[in-house]
Amino acid sequence: MPESWQPNPDLLITDLGDELVLMHPGRSEMFSLSGSGRALWDRLPAADHELAECLQARYGLDAAQASADARAFLAELSARDLARAG
Repeated sequence: MPESWQPNPDLLITDLGDELVLMHPGRSEMFSLSGSGRALWDRLPAADHELAECLQARYGLDAAQASADARAFLAELSARDLARAG
């Protein structure tokens, strides 16, 4: 069964229209998401394969590239404690 990824509930999020600003209060760091990052974030909670399907549909990527990009995005979110698998 695929894992579902959830946003970190402690984040402070500001929606600037085409850009999303995430503030991690424990780290006092800000992150900006736009384009494909914003499209994937807006799909959370979701499993990695659902995010890959989003990239395929929205950007016309092949399955392998979409899957690799979704995994890389989730790895970056996890490393920065912005999202968690669970």
